[in-house]
Amino acid sequence: QCGMIPRTIRQIFEVQKKLKEKNWEYKLQASFLEIYNEEIRDLLTTDNTLKYDIKMSDSKGTDIHVTNLKVEEVTSEGQISSMIRRARKNRAQAKTLCNERSSRSHSVFMLRIEGFNTATTETCCGTLNLVDLAGSERVKDSGSEGMRLTEAQAINKSLSNLGNVIMALAQKNSHVPYRNSKLTHLLQNCLGGNSKTLMFVNISP
Repeated sequence: QCGMIPRTIRQIFEVQKKLKEKNWEYKLQASFLEIYNEEIRDLLTTDNTLKYDIKMSDSKGTDIHVTNLKVEEVTSEGQISSMIRRARKNRAQAKTLCNERSSRSHSVFMLRIEGFNTATTETCCGTLNLVDLAGSERVKDSGSEGMRLTEAQAINKSLSNLGNVIMALAQKNSHVPYRNSKLTHLLQNCLGGNSKTLMFVNISP
């Protein structure tokens, strides 16, 4: 039973194959990170000495990237499976009273797609972000203390700010508080502008 990332990659490769008939060639680059206690961590490397910052790639501020983040070119579904296994080993998890394996971070799988048409010389570029949000936590129920409590507070705060950003966008406010959390700052281009955002809610019986 595949998750969202493998299913998505499979569909992208299927469409990519069909578009070859129309002279389109694509380059796919992937990275995988988590936001833990308002800090970015690269899930594809074990080097703890690197510092990760969210930066604008151009003067217009339309393209965002994370410094020092490992980026891998993707040419097969097997590579994605390997990346997911590596990321799963590195992602922050812990046991709480509510969950045997509680995610203590938000994870973001980032896929940059660049297209080039060899016949018309047209180009296109886009980024797909697949985000696994850690669930909001009632500390009274989870029994979180110490580090678990700090994690819960960071998770709840970032989710609250995500709600604030969505509300500000819906109300067409002049100011949208993207920079109030690492999550919304990183996903700024996915939430506003001409982007499309889709949210799934998984309810376990």
